Amino acid sequence: MIEVYPLLVLVVAVVLIAGCTGPAESGVIIRTVPPAGASALIDERGQDPAFAVIDLRRPDEFAAGHVPGAINIDSREFEGRLTDLDRNGTYVIYCQRGGRSSGVREMMREAGFREVYEVEGGMSAWAVAGLPVTLE
Repeated sequence: MIEVYPLLVLVVAVVLIAGCTGPAESGVIIRTVPPAGASALIDERGQDPAFAVIDLRRPDEFAAGHVPGAINIDSREFEGRLTDLDRNGTYVIYCQRGGRSSGVREMMREAGFREVYEVEGGMSAWAVAGLPVTLE
């Protein structure tokens, strides 16, 4: 019985841990990625109609330079625009440094979005990485 006891403890521990964590929701990807990773994703998926790059900065910040192909939805207005977006789409989001986009990322997670990539360090890190910026 002494040899079985450690195995029993291990089995009980695994069951308890699995019960506490619950199953992970499959197919949901919500994460922060470095600018180069976001750029590669944009290159790969940019022509997909279910893919969008969203600049969460103010319109004046957006006009001063943004990621090519990005649309501008000010983070202060984002919650009211959630119903305009497809929860099954794929999104790359960013702000200036990551403060506003982290809040929007969590808002999107709570609203049931399936695939959201936040650019780590925002537009500042994007520019430092030498990635393309446009005024158009």
